[in-house]
Amino acid sequence: RLQAAEVAGEAELRRVAAEVRSALNALATGEDGPPEKATRASAQLSTRVRRQPDNPFNQLLPLMRNPQRNVVLCSGVPPDTIFPLQRLELTLKDSTSSIARGSGHEPSSLAISEASTVLAQRYAPFAWGSLKAWIEDHVRAVHKPRSLDWSVAMAAGSMSSVDLAIGMFLDPGDSVLVEEFTFLAAIDAFRAAGVRLVPVRGDKDGLMPSELQAALRAELEAGRPRPRALYVIPVGQNPLGTRLADARYDEIYDVCRQNGMSIIEDDAYFYQQHNANDNGDDGDLSAVAGLQGLGPRSFLSVDSEGLVLRLDSFSKVLAPGFRLGWVSGAKHLVEAYEKLAYVSSQNGCSLSMVCLGAMLSHWGAAGFEAHVRHLQVALRSRCRALLRACSAHLTGAAVWEAPSAGMFLWLRLLHVRDFTENELVTLMEEHKVAVLPGSCCAVTDSAGDGQHFLRVSYVAPEDTYDEGMRRLRLVIDD
Repeated sequence: RLQAAEVAGEAELRRVAAEVRSALNALATGEDGPPEKATRASAQLSTRVRRQPDNPFNQLLPLMRNPQRNVVLCSGVPPDTIFPLQRLELTLKDSTSSIARGSGHEPSSLAISEASTVLAQRYAPFAWGSLKAWIEDHVRAVHKPRSLDWSVAMAAGSMSSVDLAIGMFLDPGDSVLVEEFTFLAAIDAFRAAGVRLVPVRGDKDGLMPSELQAALRAELEAGRPRPRALYVIPVGQNPLGTRLADARYDEIYDVCRQNGMSIIEDDAYFYQQHNANDNGDDGDLSAVAGLQGLGPRSFLSVDSEGLVLRLDSFSKVLAPGFRLGWVSGAKHLVEAYEKLAYVSSQNGCSLSMVCLGAMLSHWGAAGFEAHVRHLQVALRSRCRALLRACSAHLTGAAVWEAPSAGMFLWLRLLHVRDFTENELVTLMEEHKVAVLPGSCCAVTDSAGDGQHFLRVSYVAPEDTYDEGMRRLRLVIDD
């Protein structure tokens, strides 16, 4: 076909080459492979994804990236000469600069070239180059994806990733398995999408495989369709602060594989493994995970069948204002994600991509390792301070488990009357303290009586916790 098209002329050759490229991509993702594999890959995805046309600019990008050679007449942006920023210079915190170079005397400014500043004002595909390369190397080193056919895509923060993952896997009326207490914005997003939430119990070691099987069995015995996906926060679970035991990754993955379910692995708190539940000192640098001790398992690392879309975020390891993260998984899943991002988030902020790419390059591997360890020690020390304040003021009024990761402590209240969220907020206003009502994180109204739980964060200065828990005790006793 290519030889025949070449005779017919350049336009026909380009058209046929695009068809051949599409066919090769289909072979790589299994769509034209064995019928059972093609059917499974297609069945994973929502009606919306299957209807969504491919981004036509994907074929044009190679031409658009080389304006010195090609005459580019397809762009839909103002001329580069109109962009308002000429050059960027970042001033890093002193501690951040010393982390990067191992010395407190290094320059704290980071210059970004005029050429890169132009890219920072264009659409994301022109800006993500160095950052996406860093992410690919990082995912390969940390997670060692089992499948050879994996990929990554930039994301406009973790919440955007959750929203697009819902659109990828689920149609209105479908069911999704979730932990009985989970990320409140994810609950709202699932409900807004018309998806039915099926709660699954966990314990101090995270989601329980036996409870996952029980929830599936109950759905089928009730005559309801099999859930399409599992949504799980394995590390630093929000709001519980638990970390999934290593052995459970394989068990949970096998349950999902046997039941034809995809896994949305929302691991925003992955880097916050501070181990505050151990017996070490508060500021012990050797007690926290760093990068090397983050654990040998993730669902991405055990995924052999293309079931997992992993969501990572810079919000919880650097800062939320960058509104950047990434997704990783089997290539056909990442391509589906990018189809939806094309008509919504556009993969995130170009300015942030250029700035973070420059900063991570400036830090180097050792600098990022040091930053992660610095974050973990800060959270460890704060968590320990909060636990001491709870012991001093909440003993007899609440019980809790010391978290091993994340930034939340989950309190179960004892001997309290039922109250609404509005009543709780009124009491908090009266006593001038703010925590999150546990009912916000409950998947169902009866999920362990969510009104008897509170989520307390430990990101505020340590010297605020004693007074904060004293005031919280007044709220509980009122």
